[in-house]
Amino acid sequence: MSLQCRTTIVAALYVNTVSSSGTLQLGDGDRTDMKTKALAVQKAIPNFIKDEFRYASYPLFFLPKLTLKQPCVSVNMTSVSPWPTIQVGPVYMLGISSSSIMRVGCGGPLQGSSRIKHIRDFNNLTSAENN
Repeated sequence: MSLQCRTTIVAALYVNTVSSSGTLQLGDGDRTDMKTKALAVQKAIPNFIKDEFRYASYPLFFLPKLTLKQPCVSVNMTSVSPWPTIQVGPVYMLGISSSSIMRVGCGGPLQGSSRIKHIRDFNNLTSAENN
């Protein structure tokens, strides 16, 4: 793949939050690798079970990453532009999170991975207390 790197001009950029392996990349980048593992637990009553907070307790976190079957088809790409700059108007973003990227500029290959297990454990005892 051949990319002609150019100067990027952004009128305004506002990003409220960058979190959890999210990336805000300004300028040229050769390679970007992002990885997130998360485990969020919310309980009304703290009745925790042994090994509940270990990644190894959930197959989601130790299964192999999905990959394309080989052989992949080779793709050749060339990008040519007569203008010396990339001009972008104002950009307003709420957030960049969980192995995602907001890139302004020229960039090489990127790889992102995210595995999230969210557990909520609410029961009738809390609703009876609130009545």
